Amino acid sequence: MAKNGKIITIDKNEELENFQNKYFLKSRFRDQITQKVGNALEIIPTIDEKFDLVFIDADKQNYHLYYDLVIDRLPIGAYILADNVLYDGEVLLAQEEQSKNAKAIQAFNEKIRADKRVIQVLLPIRDGLLLMKKISD
Repeated sequence: MAKNGKIITIDKNEELENFQNKYFLKSRFRDQITQKVGNALEIIPTIDEKFDLVFIDADKQNYHLYYDLVIDRLPIGAYILADNVLYDGEVLLAQEEQSKNAKAIQAFNEKIRADKRVIQVLLPIRDGLLLMKKISD
């Protein structure tokens, strides 16, 4: 990470704050890590930063909203990673067989596929990781 780089984490689970912070404090990057607790949909708009890398691993039904909140804050060449995009293989099932979360992830996957601002590759490791690179505004 660059000397002036920053890591901003957001987690809605207050119970994990002390556990996570224990490890952040052990890191040589501890002064560059900002830990935020709460609803990411409310927190992201308050962050006055451009992002080089965003990792989305949150409530599946809001993946599309997280994407919308960050995509315009990424310069061309920046990345977004989205976890669980295969949703235990459920995204491959017929629509009527998918859970609510699988349907949301499938809709997110389709949204990304249609978005000409990014190129993407699906890494079929574990539960699926989607790597997106912003190529235009």
